[in-house]
Amino acid sequence: KYARCTRIDIRIVIMNRMVRCSIRDNGIGCKEVKDGMGISGMRQRVRTAGGTIDLETEAGFTVNMLLPIN
Repeated sequence: KYARCTRIDIRIVIMNRMVRCSIRDNGIGCKEVKDGMGISGMRQRVRTAGGTIDLETEAGFTVNMLLPIN
């Protein structure tokens, strides 16, 4: 909605004990990420699952998650 992107790329890689998920758009990006309900909810769910999450905000917007396979 705010990114003004025309493309979204979703990649899921299943490794031995982890799943890596990357969601990237080609939008305008941002200089500062403000944790609203969407991002803070994603952070909470990933941490509850024992994973990690990081955000890249230059040249579009990217969410990278690493989740353990139980």
